[in-house]
Amino acid sequence: MKRILHVDNSSFVRKIIRNIAIEKGLQFEEADGSAAAMEILDQSEIDLVITGLELSDTSGENFIRDLKKSSHMAVPVIAVTSNNSLESREELFDLGVVDYILKSELSQNRLDKYFDIFISEDGFTRELQALKIAVLDDSKVALSAIRSIFELNNIRNVKYFQDPGSLLAADEDFSIYLVDLIMPEISGEEVVMELRKRTGDKVIIAISGIRSYKAMSQILLFGADDYIMKPFDVNLFLARMKNSVRMLSLMKELRLTKDELASIKGYKKES
Repeated sequence: MKRILHVDNSSFVRKIIRNIAIEKGLQFEEADGSAAAMEILDQSEIDLVITGLELSDTSGENFIRDLKKSSHMAVPVIAVTSNNSLESREELFDLGVVDYILKSELSQNRLDKYFDIFISEDGFTRELQALKIAVLDDSKVALSAIRSIFELNNIRNVKYFQDPGSLLAADEDFSIYLVDLIMPEISGEEVVMELRKRTGDKVIIAISGIRSYKAMSQILLFGADDYIMKPFDVNLFLARMKNSVRMLSLMKELRLTKDELASIKGYKKES
């Protein structure tokens, strides 16, 4: 059973999250400060940390920094904050959180989405965990949003790029590419066309805030296999990623069929 640790100076906020977590069948640990939280982490196997930014003995930011320097650095962290400024979001993502929740949005519906993602792990998710994935987007916020979805699902074999040239120059092959369409210097369309020229089975997914059927059809003609709109809906994003696993499986089957046919033809010629 998955175990959550919630760290917050407010007993009221801890009670809200405790009730929702227990209702979802999750084990729940709580602490009002950093020292107590680190003690729980040392004694129990924690799968997810949710922390406020006001703690009894330090700030939430300091707690996250200490956590990321400890032996528990791989545990995903979600921050609860009342500050929705771009600067605050960037600071939290720089600290290593996988996502943040505004206190004003601290409701059962919002938390249910996180917990449903957190506790559900099907065959397609396990296959995604094994695949190599590349993400290209010049937006730090967009990269952090994608990282949060992946890390909550323990999908960690991912490399993130903000520069198209770095991705195209990378000396490794990926099974799935997520490519933003609007970027400086090189367009997403050019990146998609270049990736499509390369050998090997791969799925290319375009991501963009452009809500235009013309843009969608155009990028599909350039070689993309799918299109995901921003801002990301978590469930839809995961459904598209799982569909990519199906695509890769079909590509592999088709390649094997072609190889078998070629082998049969070669055998007949020799006979």
